[in-house]
Amino acid sequence: MSELITAELVDLDLSAATKDAAARSLAERMVAAHRVTDLDGFLADVAAREAQMPTGLDGGIGIPHCRSEHVSAPTLAFGRSAPGIDFGAADGPADLIFLIAAPAGADDDHLTILSGLARRLMDPEFTAALRAGDDPGTVAALIRGEEPAPEPEATTPIPAAEEAAPAGDDAPFRIVAVTSCPTGIAHTYMAAESLTAAGLAEGVEVTVETQGSAGFSKLDPAVIAR
Repeated sequence: MSELITAELVDLDLSAATKDAAARSLAERMVAAHRVTDLDGFLADVAAREAQMPTGLDGGIGIPHCRSEHVSAPTLAFGRSAPGIDFGAADGPADLIFLIAAPAGADDDHLTILSGLARRLMDPEFTAALRAGDDPGTVAALIRGEEPAPEPEATTPIPAAEEAAPAGDDAPFRIVAVTSCPTGIAHTYMAAESLTAAGLAEGVEVTVETQGSAGFSKLDPAVIAR
């Protein structure tokens, strides 16, 4: 299985000023790496996905992504922008931009890896390491999970999205939720991670069914019945 991201797919000084220019710059790296077969066709698919819903997330993250017949292998390209680029997030521009490309018929193994990355983007330790990295190869290895993020002085762990935050029988109420998005590659899993972490912080039990590219994590009927 080819690596999803290599040093050649990392730009630590992305000069693009707009989201379209950022997508083009990162997509050009994918073409050079023989991961995308038709630059303009692929960018049209990225733009079509972007038109459905902005791909900017709170915390300075942009995740333009799509499935496309012009993608030959599931691929990530990463760009870091000092001034930031507007991807439509409520809290301002994104300085960490991931272009996520999946073939129209990508296999489940690759898509599971992509969904795992989406969850990791909700971890402040991981994003801090991305901002601090100064070598494309090291950053690519970090994204692949081969390099550990630096240990902070204190950390608040984020639970896995499908696990309910413990609240006990005396919890004021419980929440069950379903997350999904048009392509099921990124937002599905990031939303689940955020909901679960927010519930944990408030002492509320949250159980999430993700309906994404890596399959459905179906809610247990017993959980719904409670």
